[in-house]
Amino acid sequence: MKRTLSVSLVLLAILCNVTITTSAAVKHDRQNTEVQPMPPETYIAMQRLADYGLVKLPAGCRNVREANFDRHEMAVLALQAIKRIGMDENGLVDGNRNYRLTGYRETLVVKDILNQELKNMGMGQESLMDDLSVSSEAGDLKRDENRKYKISAELRYNYVKHGGNKKWDWNDSRLRARLFLEARINDDWHAFGMVEANKHFLHQHGDDDWLEDKRFYVRGITGDTVVTAGWYGYMLGEGNIFDSSVAGATANFGSPVNYELTAARTKSHSKMVSGTASMTAGAATYGGGLHHFSDDNWGNEERWIWHAFYNYRVAKDLGLGAMYIGSDLGDKDGKKHGFVGTVSIGKVESWKPGTDQLDFKYYYQPRGTYIAHTMTGLADNMDGYRGPGVMYHRTLFPNVVLNMEYYVLRELTTGNKGRTWWTDVTCYF
Repeated sequence: MKRTLSVSLVLLAILCNVTITTSAAVKHDRQNTEVQPMPPETYIAMQRLADYGLVKLPAGCRNVREANFDRHEMAVLALQAIKRIGMDENGLVDGNRNYRLTGYRETLVVKDILNQELKNMGMGQESLMDDLSVSSEAGDLKRDENRKYKISAELRYNYVKHGGNKKWDWNDSRLRARLFLEARINDDWHAFGMVEANKHFLHQHGDDDWLEDKRFYVRGITGDTVVTAGWYGYMLGEGNIFDSSVAGATANFGSPVNYELTAARTKSHSKMVSGTASMTAGAATYGGGLHHFSDDNWGNEERWIWHAFYNYRVAKDLGLGAMYIGSDLGDKDGKKHGFVGTVSIGKVESWKPGTDQLDFKYYYQPRGTYIAHTMTGLADNMDGYRGPGVMYHRTLFPNVVLNMEYYVLRELTTGNKGRTWWTDVTCYF
């Protein structure tokens, strides 16, 4: 085991020194600044401002990059930071460049990148600061400046029906409540917590699980590195490799190539080490990673998994994605390489009623290429699988989102078919 860990660390170190040099074509539209791409440092700076508490992300949004904000929406957030630290149009605070002020450097970055949007909006318009903040706390900015604690919640009701082969013929109906807690430790570090309660309504499921899923962790900045440590939710390969809770630490650093290193233990008591590198160039985001899992008490064998991905934003509301996933652990037929293709139309935003998103995916994944899949389909119940999935999301009311998913999958080793219909309504508070 010591030898495996040593090899893992060496490979992670090699990965950290790899620079991705692939270039991508950029589609410019000078008539609409909202579809123009933003440099990767924009997202890094804005995420730090959110972590500092200088900008307030909309209810239901906890990650700047995953929210896929356009330039106008990022400029609205930038206005919050500009106002809260008292920066003027020349980038000065009280007539000086105060680099020691928390958030000053990051605010200067987003102000310079989004300068034209800020000018078009009117740099000093107070009313624009609340455009993205639709929760009950929106507008009470003075109180937000001084608060040390934040409480938010998520309530979801879902129904799922599986079918196809008789062994997968079951359904469930569940109400899930999550309470999120955040506490400011100091200017650089925040503590987070989450507790979850579930109530099942169909007899086909076992006992209800109350407060079994919980997370407690800290996140902060050390130099130019963002560190997350504790018991937290973690995802690899957009969830196509792993999506569950882990106990450990993750470090994110680097620009324009962003590196992520993780050492942790999973819920199934597997020891995991992982390294990924990604880069955004214009409308394209691409990268890859290398991950090692030891065997666990869920029946997963020890394996290496690696992946490479390329996502391209063709237009504001159209995205294409491709991901290759490989493993050193083959199934009984020797299959050990897979892929996932994605077409995404639209952009759902939980704070904007009427916004919607339609995703089409096709999967081909032998069992060795994933540990805990993010899909609501039967992937984790199959010995590898292939087939399509369709997902639709629509914001019905502010912070109320309808989600529907349908999968038609075949088990790779047996050819058995499995169908899944999932629907839920999720409310953010």
